[in-house]
Amino acid sequence: MKKTLSILCVAGLAAVAAASGSDGTVRFNGVQPYGGNNGGGEFSLTGVSGPRLFGNFQSFCLELNENLSIGGEYTFDINTAATNGGLGGGNPDPLDARTAALYEAFVNGSLADYDFDNSGDGGLAGNLNRRRSAEALQAAIWELEQERTIEDTTSNQDVRDLANYYADVLAQQLADAGLGDRVRVLNMYRADNGAASQDILVLVPLPQAGALAGLGLAGLAARRRTRG
Repeated sequence: MKKTLSILCVAGLAAVAAASGSDGTVRFNGVQPYGGNNGGGEFSLTGVSGPRLFGNFQSFCLELNENLSIGGEYTFDINTAATNGGLGGGNPDPLDARTAALYEAFVNGSLADYDFDNSGDGGLAGNLNRRRSAEALQAAIWELEQERTIEDTTSNQDVRDLANYYADVLAQQLADAGLGDRVRVLNMYRADNGAASQDILVLVPLPQAGALAGLGLAGLAARRRTRG
C-alpha cells in the first residue's frame, strides 16, 4: 500500500480545457533526504514514459492544498501556469519569473547560500544544512506565488532570513540576468484516475522562438508581489 505524503502543494487542471496529461508520466519518489519541512520540497521525481522524459530531477511545489502518494505515478502537461489549485494568484496562475529564476539557479547548482553539499554551511549565517536550505527556497517560492508568507511557513529565523533574501533580493537579480526562461510548470494528474494533483517546476530544453510561440509558451509573467 502506498504511503500518502500530505505535501502542502496542489495541482493543475486548466479551467479552459480538460486534463490530458499527454506530455509524459513521472513517478513521485518522495522527499528524502532533503525535503519535507513544512510539507514542501526538495522532492525527487523520475520520468517514466512519454514524449517528454526528464529522467531524475528535484523539484518544488507551487501551491498549497493537495497531496502526493510516495511511489505514485502522474501524467503531466507542460505549461507556464499553475491551474486549479492554490490559495492565491488566480486560475490559471502564471508562473512568476522570479520563481523561475530561483529554480533554474537551483538546478544549475549556482543558487547563492544554498548548501548543495549538505555540509551545514548554507544560509546567510552559514549554518543551514541542505534540508534547511530547501525549506528556505520552498518558503520563498510560496511567497512569490502568493500562497503563504515566509513568516507563516517557518518560525526558524535563519531559514526566514535566507527565504526573504531569495524572495526580496536575489530572485529579481537572477531574473534580470536572464535566468528562468527554461523553467516550466508540470500540471500533474494521477495516472490511475486522472485526478488533478500538484503543480511542480521543471527545467526543459528551450525550443526555438517560433515553436515556443506556437505552443503558447512565449514569455513568463513577471508579477510584482507584496507580502500580506
